Amino acid sequence: MKKFNYLFMLLALVMLIAASCGKNGAVGPAGSQGATGAQGAVGPAGPPGANGQNGSVIYSGTTIPAATIGAVGDFYLNISTGLLYGPKIATGWGTGFSLQGPAGAAGAPGNKILSGTGAPASSLGSNGDYYLDAVNYLLYGPKTDGGWGAPVSFKGATGAQGPPGTANVMYTDWFTPTTYVKDTIFGSYGFYHDISIPAITQNVLDKGTVIAFAKLNGYVSSIWPTNQVGQLPIVITYMDGANANIDTWSDIVSLGKVRVKLVSSLNAYGGISNAHQFRFVIIPGGVSIPGTLSYTTLQRYLRIPEGH
Repeated sequence: MKKFNYLFMLLALVMLIAASCGKNGAVGPAGSQGATGAQGAVGPAGPPGANGQNGSVIYSGTTIPAATIGAVGDFYLNISTGLLYGPKIATGWGTGFSLQGPAGAAGAPGNKILSGTGAPASSLGSNGDYYLDAVNYLLYGPKTDGGWGAPVSFKGATGAQGPPGTANVMYTDWFTPTTYVKDTIFGSYGFYHDISIPAITQNVLDKGTVIAFAKLNGYVSSIWPTNQVGQLPIVITYMDGANANIDTWSDIVSLGKVRVKLVSSLNAYGGISNAHQFRFVIIPGGVSIPGTLSYTTLQRYLRIPEGH
């Protein structure tokens, strides 16, 4: 019985081998596409490429290019003649060619602007021209076959009367009296100096204005700062010991002169310093001044230069 089992197993093995050695069967149908796989790593960089050829260069100068300038393929511009050379070759620059085109045709004659005194003669000028009458400021033109035609005036209408100017304003330089005359009125001492000013006429007295300015440099600077300018009358108060002294500087204008006068309330002076300076502005009638002006503002307004 055991021998029969071995025989049966051997027979089965032979049949299996015979089956496997038979012809291949038909190919089955293709399956569906699988999912995309993950991206692979970046590969290493390739080697550097070869250097390219140098480009052309454009040189310039004021003469013909020397053979030593530039390389093959370059250009050269002679800016004095407008000639362009190149491209340069192994044998040199060759002959330059001009960048300047031929002269254009002459243009048509342009119109002219003629001028003279009075109206233009019909024989003067050509069609299209203009003519200026320089005396009457009349412009004629453009001229046509029929003549010059009616002119156009360049002169506008007369403007309104302007304010009076400052041309007649007069002024003196700074004047320094060297001596003063002493007088006494009701027991008070006064000192004065008469300054001759011929520009003060009767017309100025009747219709104009005389303005007096002073630099009272005879005082110490704590009472009157050096070269400070004030308009008369000027009143200065300061202590003389235990008492207050009041100095009054004034001006009296009369025909052809101005009297400058000082009165001290304490009769404090036996004489007057010759360091004081005075200047006068004579304004005739018809010249207006906008209110009370300082010395520097009056200078600018009336265009008065600084005196000496």
